[in-house]
Amino acid sequence: LLGGLAGEAGRWKENVANLQKSKSLLVGTMLLASGCVAYIGPFPAQFRRDIVAAWTTKCNELQIPCQEGFTLDSITDQVTARDWSICGLPSDPFSMENGTILDRSQRWCLMIDPQGQANSFIKKKEAKNQLKVLKLTQDKFMQQLEQNIRIGRPVLLENIGEELDAALDPVLLKQTYKSGGRTVIKLGDSEVDYDDGFRLYLTTKMPNPMYTPELQIKVAIVNFTVTTKGLEDQLLNEVVQVERSDLAEKKDEVVVQIADGKKTLKDIQDKILKLLADSTGDILDNVDLIETLGASKVTSSEVGEALEAAEVTSKEIEEASEKYRDVAKRGSLLYATIADIANIDHMYQYSLTFFKTLFVNTIKKSPPKETVEERVEQLIPVITQATFAAICRGLFEKDKIIFSFLMLYHIFKEAGAITDEEWG
Repeated sequence: LLGGLAGEAGRWKENVANLQKSKSLLVGTMLLASGCVAYIGPFPAQFRRDIVAAWTTKCNELQIPCQEGFTLDSITDQVTARDWSICGLPSDPFSMENGTILDRSQRWCLMIDPQGQANSFIKKKEAKNQLKVLKLTQDKFMQQLEQNIRIGRPVLLENIGEELDAALDPVLLKQTYKSGGRTVIKLGDSEVDYDDGFRLYLTTKMPNPMYTPELQIKVAIVNFTVTTKGLEDQLLNEVVQVERSDLAEKKDEVVVQIADGKKTLKDIQDKILKLLADSTGDILDNVDLIETLGASKVTSSEVGEALEAAEVTSKEIEEASEKYRDVAKRGSLLYATIADIANIDHMYQYSLTFFKTLFVNTIKKSPPKETVEERVEQLIPVITQATFAAICRGLFEKDKIIFSFLMLYHIFKEAGAITDEEWG
């Protein structure tokens, strides 16, 4: 028994110390977390940071103990975060906050998703649950929705506008009730059995929709517009897949291995605690518990060693990938410029998929170089020129000079040659 529990002693002592510290800050931290889930979803990253900082200051003024430097993504465990990353959610803090809101909100989430990032994430995340994708305009929409509610299948409602059909209100407001021992929801004139496994996701491609207050209290609006940092990480993966496909494959394997390893460790630890909690009588006479502890310790040790090796490999891969960071950074700036020109004329709309295709094809067509440094120096101007030429083909002559100016502004600002004050 002592041998079986020896490996857990250090971790439990550390956990107890962390829990004691967290317990003293629990009230304020819960207040901040619930406020973030309920209110910050529609806002961009900087405003989210400002509002959380203001709330933290107010808590301190009212002498409510809370976690300093609180961020919403900190309440999500690493195993879950890695699962989301595998499903295509960028690992930047803004995207992780969106994932947390999606996971924790009591209301169904309506995602502002002009680049299709949330759509892709939801489809991969819910693929194992046989996600059904619906549109408001398709035939027999309500009948298909009712069927999925009955069997508890998640539904993704795509491309919604600024208004929703009033017939959806009972679903949005989760107006379920008990009837004859069954949980049901009333849609129109019929009662529909409500399975607790049902989940509803709503997405819109509109970049800046104007939703009424009445709709905003029915759903949790989450801003999934791609951030510069998030897009930079995505483009870095694209560059590495083209330039070092072996590295990209190895990275995917390691990410899955680490995620599985951490999940296995957590399951083992939870199992040990459950066995100890459920044990009755003299613990020394519980042969099953002692044998399980011994087997768990061996498994835990093996998984821990494999996890350490995988973490080292992951670090080496990250260091090799980072050499291409400047290429990804330039690509992210170029897409920010492309998004800005929609303010000149609403018809200048370019999808992220189009830009990624252009970005990857340009890399593939450019001649190779002997060293990574030479390759990076070659790719940055080539990608810039290819993007400028491709976008200018769709612009009026009078707008091409503005596009050139915006492109230079983003590049110079990143280099520190132009300050916000000068631009303002």
